[in-house]
Amino acid sequence: MATTTNVTSNYAGEVAGEIIGKAFKEADTIAKNLVTVLPNIPFQSSLRKISYTDGRTDYACGFTPTGAVTLTEKLLTPKKVKNEQELCKEDFRQAWDTASMGFSAHNDSMPKDEQTAFLAEVLGDTAEATDQDIWQGLAATDGQFGGFIEKFTADGTVIKHGNGITAIGAAITKANVVSEIEKVLGAIPVALRRKADMIFGISPDVALAYQQALISAGISNGLGGGDMVLQYGSYKLEVINGLPDNTIVVYQRKNLYFGTGLMSDHNEIRIKDMDESDLTGTVRFKMCYTGGTQYVNGDEVIWYLSTAV
Repeated sequence: MATTTNVTSNYAGEVAGEIIGKAFKEADTIAKNLVTVLPNIPFQSSLRKISYTDGRTDYACGFTPTGAVTLTEKLLTPKKVKNEQELCKEDFRQAWDTASMGFSAHNDSMPKDEQTAFLAEVLGDTAEATDQDIWQGLAATDGQFGGFIEKFTADGTVIKHGNGITAIGAAITKANVVSEIEKVLGAIPVALRRKADMIFGISPDVALAYQQALISAGISNGLGGGDMVLQYGSYKLEVINGLPDNTIVVYQRKNLYFGTGLMSDHNEIRIKDMDESDLTGTVRFKMCYTGGTQYVNGDEVIWYLSTAV
């Protein structure tokens, strides 16, 4: 019979933040460095915006300013969420490697390697969910934090359908993907085009349609197949898995922010073997963390959704 010892794992504050931070780094948007990450936000952070009107005039003696400077700010307030799970050790054990553990009628405590495997699974799911929330999360939905698209929808300054772009109103396919990409390119402000950290992001289905269009064009010239970098002219197209279908977004990396309290006491991971207290043969898991999104300049964001009406 395999011998195990009762292990209850608790991670809080900085240590939990490091573990959860690793999960966040696996999120596609963060792993690709597509947004600016603000760690260690215990409650909220102010994103400051400076705007001004041109004050240039022909020279004359004296001081008569004609320009104006306006200072505003937006708040990034991470939302605290939790993930609670309870599993039966017997069910988990039957799916685990009994050859390495040994068989016993006793419901021994959950070995350390089982805890590690379970934690890895939950953290992997957290990374995927975080990537989804960064773009599609709804602040009012239980267990989600508000994403960028929710904010783009409510912001009249964002360049989008009805405000600088007319969307096709149908799914993007290899037949229309180039023309729709060109619509977005035509709507990018000149000032944004000059930014070295400009991101041209596309959803996975748009990427597939563009690949199909490139392959079709290549086949017609005897050049089909091969590895291709997704690029349109001088613009590299970044595939963002968290985007919904038929979506294109263009923005400056340092304009879009993801905030979390990675080092704060809001972060918590606990694994509790309940046999120590109530002999139920279960293990309870609890994770708490914070996350939120915000941007500064809406007029430097292009959000294209082809099915918009």
